[in-house]
Amino acid sequence: MKRFPHLIIKAWRKFTLKQRIIFIVSLALIIVGLSGIILNTINKVTTRVPASGGTLKVGLIGHLSSLNPILSQSNDCDRDLINLIYNGLYQIDGQTNLKPVLAEKTEISSDGKEYTVFLRDNIFWHDGIPFTADDVVFTIETIQNPEIKSPLFLNWQGVIVEKLSNQVVRFSLQNPYEPFLQNLTLKIIPKHIWENVPAENIFHNEYNIKPIGTGPYLFNNLQKDNSGEIGSYSLVANTNYFLSPPYLTKIIFNFYPDYPTAKEALLKKEIAGLSPLLASDYSFFSQKKDYQVKQLFLPRYYAVFFNLNNKLFSNDFRTALELAVDKKQLVKDVFQEQAFVLTGPLSPGFWGYQAFDPEYNPQKAQDIINQIKTSKSAPSEFKFTLFLPNTLELVEVAKFLVNSWQQIGVQVELQIMPLVDLETNVIQNRSYDALLFGEILSQDADLFSFWHSSQITDPGLNLAAYQNPKLDRLLEETRQIQNQEQRLKNFGEIQQILRDEKPALFLYNPYYLYLLPKQIQGITFQFANLPAERWLDITNWFIYTKRVLK
Repeated sequence: MKRFPHLIIKAWRKFTLKQRIIFIVSLALIIVGLSGIILNTINKVTTRVPASGGTLKVGLIGHLSSLNPILSQSNDCDRDLINLIYNGLYQIDGQTNLKPVLAEKTEISSDGKEYTVFLRDNIFWHDGIPFTADDVVFTIETIQNPEIKSPLFLNWQGVIVEKLSNQVVRFSLQNPYEPFLQNLTLKIIPKHIWENVPAENIFHNEYNIKPIGTGPYLFNNLQKDNSGEIGSYSLVANTNYFLSPPYLTKIIFNFYPDYPTAKEALLKKEIAGLSPLLASDYSFFSQKKDYQVKQLFLPRYYAVFFNLNNKLFSNDFRTALELAVDKKQLVKDVFQEQAFVLTGPLSPGFWGYQAFDPEYNPQKAQDIINQIKTSKSAPSEFKFTLFLPNTLELVEVAKFLVNSWQQIGVQVELQIMPLVDLETNVIQNRSYDALLFGEILSQDADLFSFWHSSQITDPGLNLAAYQNPKLDRLLEETRQIQNQEQRLKNFGEIQQILRDEKPALFLYNPYYLYLLPKQIQGITFQFANLPAERWLDITNWFIYTKRVLK
């Protein structure tokens, strides 16, 4: 063996320069060829699959309040974490459908009044206690307890929930309600944790911040800032998750008081993701190699709601206001095309949507205003106040509207207010001329609370105080009938009425934009009811991969 290297060296010394070069090139080609054969063989018999590992660090705008799903419904930061920690009987699938999660299947009675839900076996809470029908019944009955003051109280009035066995629950409704399965996306809380907590103490219990759920992630750690607010909160993967454990090992959330502060932290690399991302930053971050901008399409709309108790807002005047607004230009200028123009309450891509072409005709709008001026009932002046929340994008939208209406001689004063003050002091009392605001529907939309005449006062959401007996009948019927063809026909009639009578100026539906590091893969969600539901496919997200045999 010792003579073989010696022979090689001796032969090498006899090579000319040209022979040496040929030898080296030939050897390199042989090595490359063998490597290619090996790699090709590996590729043929193996495939890449996601692998566990990695941490995601995301910035959220706002603060944590309560991670109890029956108490917190309006705080976006709360809802983000709740969707990672808890499960519902059902959840959306990101493609406008529902899929069972804690439930295995549901049987619906022929009259549409009874829903019998069969639960999955072998589900455990994060502390190891089995999940059963008792937890479902307890969750609903706790919401229905008026002493708890759950924001979901009205959603569950008139619903009777019964345990038929450890794995079977029955919901009985007073009247058929076709979208009821959407209600079953409610996150379930553990009876063994909460059953002995008095109602007066439920808001201050430690489990609101250090929760026990059944979801893919569980509480790990939190850090508070000098003011006592939670500045950072971490979750770790539930390796015993009953579906499939998530690949990402850890998720860390940092909380920021406003968008500029969060954006600065992102640019300093203190965080790797940000939610939400303003449309005005879409182009900037789309060009950054380290990031990916994700779009989520939600069933919602932004509109100007005209208070129809104000005689100024005649049908002709409302028509003129709509004709004066170039919605396509609005979407381009304010949202960098990251929004859809709307002419009604439903959005393209969601069930029941009916398309109408938006009409922009400022000359026709001006002609209508001139005709109103010559009528006997002409107002003394074409002027009103537009109320809106103090958000960057809505303020820009309002400025666009003011400028559009000025072109036809209508003067509009803006009243910009913090959201909480606006809701409490203005919206609840309906004390506005017009309101620029957004309303959130669901994928299987029920428009009753938004447009039925019984909903013109708080807590109803008929913000235009609009009343139409035919529309009322259609709304009542549509939420009860199970025949999907008839429901679709009704939705078309509902949208036509709102299109003809214009109680509101429907403007747009923006994408919900959020930013993630480029290395995150496996994201599939496109459609959701709420922004927080973007986390519902978290078990598919991954950073690393590995090879396995095919």
